[in-house]
Amino acid sequence: MALREENFVVLHSGSWTTKAGINVVDTNKPPSVTIRSLVGARTVAAEPMDETESETPSKPVESVTETASEISEDQDIKEEKEEKPETKATDASEAGEESKDQDSSRPSVVYYSGSALTEAMQQFPESELTITTPLQDGVVKDWAAMEALWRHTLFRELGIKRSRNASPVLMVVPSDWTKEEHERITQIFFENFNVPGLYLAEEPLMTLYGCATVTGLVIDIGHNSTDITPIIDTQIQRNAIQSIPLAGSDFDSYFLSLLQADTQLVEEYGEPLDLEFARYLKESDICQVLGKDEKESKTRAQAEYKGKTFTVGSARYKVAEPLFNPDLVGKRILNIVEAIHAAQLGCKAEKRQSLWESIIVTGGSCQIAGLQARIQSEIEESLTVSENFGEFQVREVKFLKIPDYFPALKDSIVHAGFLGSEIVAKLIFPDPRNYINKVDYNESGPSVVHTKTF
Repeated sequence: MALREENFVVLHSGSWTTKAGINVVDTNKPPSVTIRSLVGARTVAAEPMDETESETPSKPVESVTETASEISEDQDIKEEKEEKPETKATDASEAGEESKDQDSSRPSVVYYSGSALTEAMQQFPESELTITTPLQDGVVKDWAAMEALWRHTLFRELGIKRSRNASPVLMVVPSDWTKEEHERITQIFFENFNVPGLYLAEEPLMTLYGCATVTGLVIDIGHNSTDITPIIDTQIQRNAIQSIPLAGSDFDSYFLSLLQADTQLVEEYGEPLDLEFARYLKESDICQVLGKDEKESKTRAQAEYKGKTFTVGSARYKVAEPLFNPDLVGKRILNIVEAIHAAQLGCKAEKRQSLWESIIVTGGSCQIAGLQARIQSEIEESLTVSENFGEFQVREVKFLKIPDYFPALKDSIVHAGFLGSEIVAKLIFPDPRNYINKVDYNESGPSVVHTKTF
């Protein structure tokens, strides 16, 4: 079956958000789906059995799992059963529907994501709905919830029909995920999602491609950690990767403490300040990272949140300071500049200048005004200065961005990884030799993921 560009899917799940898009004919566009990486789980009590049914012995079974998006796809499931009567691996929803006919005495777990989770939070009390983040610190903590999040994204947000799935998926994954995790993803997507093709792409490499280069240093300031990945000629230098457990969540906590110490703000707002309040202000345009020679404005900035207007003082200039001084949040770790130098030193000396000239700062927490400029000034200040350049002397530090010929994205470096993924999808999916297809999976199983690389 020939795969068509309008059906190609790019999917990226992070600790904070999940991004996805379908149709890579035009790559000059942001992801069509961006939702929080949250999943709600609700246990549905078993249906009562009548006396006749209770006399029929049944074998003990495990809980059935479903997602809210699956419940809305009953018709699609029925069509699939009619089209494919042969034996096949069923997904959680189909297993649930079949088992309910045989035995309704067991409970089931229903998962909610995205807009379905918002509706569920309004419909059910907190005691009935458990909300979790399945991906934490780059590690999948709950595979059932993770699968539910992917299922919701593909079938509800993107509108793909499982029974007639013609959409191959390029899945963006962290560079430190293990072989076992790659195999599990492969199994889920082929057996439960019925994809015609799958390709796993490493996140920092996709970011590099999105900035139109094959060598560079990718600094990803995420929600739980900041990862610094050197890449030389498309090869990730795994021995040189640096990861520091300090990122957006630390910014939020530190910023909140500063805001709570602002007595005028507390009085003007009139209610207790929380992390959501701090995060909202951090992502607004009132926050700024100052350069070495810049001075704070003594004028308080006006802001609005949930219909209330108030002013914010000097705290708005200090939100990202923990990145340069981790002691502020009680962490004795490398700061961002020290970690960058450590990543550079892990690479061959003759390649370091190429890395210094191709630095990319990305991630959800990189968008604070002035942050990249502050990182650049701190790096340049820490480098050895000499009028007589040696063979391996650093001559210049440059930061890359998305090329200008992507006008809709050029000012949104956070979308570099998604853009790079769409470009790679356009290259790999036309040729079955470049990705895992159903024939490959049926012949070799999940381990085939280790044999297909573009």
